[in-house]
Amino acid sequence: MTPAIASDLFRSALRVALLVSLPMLAAMTLAAVVFGVLQAATQVQDSSVSFAPKLAAATAVAWLAANWMAASLAAFMNNALFAIPWMVAR
Repeated sequence: MTPAIASDLFRSALRVALLVSLPMLAAMTLAAVVFGVLQAATQVQDSSVSFAPKLAAATAVAWLAANWMAASLAAFMNNALFAIPWMVAR
């Protein structure tokens, strides 16, 4: 396996990991900002108040996007596993 093939595989893995995690991170960040502003406005400084909405947002996104996430990861693994004989031959 050449360094170019290894770096291409690593780049693909990072891209898939970023694409799969981005919706959940975005939803949790949005929930944290909204509830952080609400906590600052109402001066309620309790950590459990901000944790519950972030957990709910992460759960909702995981439930809604589970099929897409699994399909993306499966497609990457399929491509990576089928490329093994080609990588070994080089």
